[in-house]
Amino acid sequence: MRFSHDIRANLLMLVDLLNTAPRVCSPRDGLASPGDLTSFVTRHDFTGPLVASTFDVAAVATLRERFRVALDDDVEPVVEAINLTFAEIRAFPHLMRHGDWDWHVHAAADSAPLGERVASDIALVLTGLVRSGDLSRLRRCAAPDCSAALADLTRNGSKRFCDARNCANRVHVAAYRARHTQ
Repeated sequence: MRFSHDIRANLLMLVDLLNTAPRVCSPRDGLASPGDLTSFVTRHDFTGPLVASTFDVAAVATLRERFRVALDDDVEPVVEAINLTFAEIRAFPHLMRHGDWDWHVHAAADSAPLGERVASDIALVLTGLVRSGDLSRLRRCAAPDCSAALADLTRNGSKRFCDARNCANRVHVAAYRARHTQ
């Protein structure tokens, strides 16, 4: 499956968002302060004002928990979360082109609060995955001791381990050692 630039970028942003939850990749909440959220959206190439408020932090934390259902194998709760999010932000989809990005859809204005812009990007990328039947490309890491999210952008859909904790290497080394200690 070939993903457009905006789908790929927003899917990776969603994975990073899910992985900021406490005890997923770190004991600390990766989006605990407005500064954390400002750094997060800056890394993910957001446009418009990038200064986060405490309201934006709370809104994004709510989104992070709401969209964790996308890691399960049931599309209905994901669709409910998407529709709830579009209703909350009063989405007005429009085409945009900026920076290195070609034409793509925004559902919130650049002047909207940062939390709404994050919400619209998440809802749009998940809408695309649901419509194309590719929601399974978003999943949990297969390592037994990891709960991180991953986006499988491989052609054949074979990615099993996250990039957050070096899980593939740890699992393969453990399997190698188990085979050679017997």
